[in-house]
Amino acid sequence: MRELKRYFKKIHNQLATNFNLALKKYGLTITQYDVLAFLNETPQERHTLTGISAHFGVKHTSAIHVLKILEEKELIVRNQSRDARSKTISLTEHGQQILAVIKEKEPLVNQILLHGLSDDDLAHLEKMLQIIDANLESDAFRNLH
Repeated sequence: MRELKRYFKKIHNQLATNFNLALKKYGLTITQYDVLAFLNETPQERHTLTGISAHFGVKHTSAIHVLKILEEKELIVRNQSRDARSKTISLTEHGQQILAVIKEKEPLVNQILLHGLSDDDLAHLEKMLQIIDANLESDAFRNLH
């Protein structure tokens, strides 16, 4: 079990380091890119501070910080929604353009990352990771402390 945790940590660190280096030329971090990708790939009704915070499992203050940076870079815009208590967030045209350029490299990244794994391996891996993710989201795990 200890070895598995080490692999997860090592994979996380390698992904974060390499993606941050690759995204640097676009003036982005992996966290900022992840938010842009979320806005591009999810239904508009989830494009709120609460929706973003829930998706990434972070506090509102952390999400606000990232959103403020993306807004300053003119990659997102906050819009008044029907519910006056919240604002929806959407990509600007500039945000869409940068995201499109970065996403062009996704097939190559996947090819490198998943080299040597069969379709069956990938399906099995995804299922196992979904189970681990659900376990980590459970009350049992949250109530450990």
